[in-house]
Amino acid sequence: MQCVQPGMYVTPDMFERHLAFLSAEFQLISFSELLTLWTARRWDPMARYCVMTFDDGWLDTYRHAWPALQRHRIPATVFLPTAFIGTDRWFWPDRLGLIMQSHFRGALPERQNRFRRLVKNFPWLMPAIDAFERGDTDAIVECWKVQPQEQIDACLEEWLAESQTAFPSQRVLMNWEEACEMSSSGVEFGSHSVSHRIMTTLSPPDVAREAAESMAMLREKGLSPIPVFCYPNGNWSPLVADQVREAGYRAATTTQFGHEEGKPASWFALKRINIHQGIAYNESLLAFHLAGFNGWL
Repeated sequence: MQCVQPGMYVTPDMFERHLAFLSAEFQLISFSELLTLWTARRWDPMARYCVMTFDDGWLDTYRHAWPALQRHRIPATVFLPTAFIGTDRWFWPDRLGLIMQSHFRGALPERQNRFRRLVKNFPWLMPAIDAFERGDTDAIVECWKVQPQEQIDACLEEWLAESQTAFPSQRVLMNWEEACEMSSSGVEFGSHSVSHRIMTTLSPPDVAREAAESMAMLREKGLSPIPVFCYPNGNWSPLVADQVREAGYRAATTTQFGHEEGKPASWFALKRINIHQGIAYNESLLAFHLAGFNGWL
């Protein structure tokens, strides 16, 4: 059973309602069309444009979001972390969430002893001790994001063994056949890196490899990708942006909340508006959020 963070989902029914609202209120265009509007200087300042993007390549995007997009005839872009697609691998926050569920089913003394053993081997866990005691997975995820991936993986493996968690093997991300099926029907694909590691924690050569190799894989799989990079977790810097630009991309997206107009302040720091069930569980709240209140982009 997958552990889903609160800010990471929308129910199928609510997603349908979101699409109906967006179709009525906005001119929905593809990311390629957006790039053309900017480069050809054909931006209509009186229009209300909207570009739909999806990160990570979740299987639910294929099973639920894509059919709804087809029914509403809405274009969309999906950003894929290429090393994960077509595998049964889970992102580490989801692995952490599942281990946390198992951890808190144990008795308190057992949990405390287990945590003390983990801290002994991984001292960087200490700042998250309060979050552990509360069982606040989201807070722990934020604390862990600054750690090298190797440390996170090692800690999770030890915790998994300590808690004797039976980790499920079901696939949670789409495979390449599903991505190609979506691509043949007009869905656009861009890069979300190879490994989904946070780019600001990597060296410039590693960032360059992540950018170049992910695009090469998308092309090899026949997706005709758009030249847009999506920074994992939204983390970027001018140095990271330079590496992405030099890899041949024309633009990159962040998770910074905001709207873009006819001339982006930075093509490699494009703002977006994140939508999830907790902040947009009806059309009024969706409109409120899109207007720039109560959320991030």
